[in-house]
Amino acid sequence: MPASTGQVLARIEARLRELYDLEPGPPVVQFVCDAETVRASGAEPERGEVLLVLEDDQGVHLGLYVDPAAVHAIQHDPDPWQRRFGAASLATEGVSHFVYLTFRATNAEPVSALELELQAEVDKYAVSLLAGWGVGAIRERSRLLRRRLYAEARLRDKEGTPERERYELALRLADRYAQRLEERFVARGDRGAFVRELRRFYRLGLRGKLEAATR
Repeated sequence: MPASTGQVLARIEARLRELYDLEPGPPVVQFVCDAETVRASGAEPERGEVLLVLEDDQGVHLGLYVDPAAVHAIQHDPDPWQRRFGAASLATEGVSHFVYLTFRATNAEPVSALELELQAEVDKYAVSLLAGWGVGAIRERSRLLRRRLYAEARLRDKEGTPERERYELALRLADRYAQRLEERFVARGDRGAFVRELRRFYRLGLRGKLEAATR
């Protein structure tokens, strides 16, 4: 693995751990894998980011693949969310999956595929918005961000497949939750309350997250 890849993903991991006030966990750089490993597992590296979870007699093994082109795009950019939106979004989603899965595993808590996707969609919104907090009209930035992340999202999976339905549901739920955050905290510029609510949401299970997004 090129050192630059590790640096980029480690930076994203550090940002997520700081945002959610998480204890140190297994560093993501130790689990980065290449496209050949992804294909050998039966998954598709063409998706751009893939979290591999393999179980055998030795236990559970993880691997994270993030498209090297996305990593290269943000490698030397101190603020990739403003200029490398697609690349930053892709890399953040992959690292989000890894951090959240290991967080739940550390606490011996189960996690579903929908929960992983929903949390990743919220993470992308939160990290991007906080990166530009204090710059311009924050509520307008939030609305633009929600549109780009959720309304304009392009999905690879075919219509009617379970994977497609899961991603569509995660996008709808994340959009509704982000809209609530926007109305309650972003509109009045209350960064502290915004972060506290994000940390509360992060520690909820799937049922709690669904309730938080739909009530």
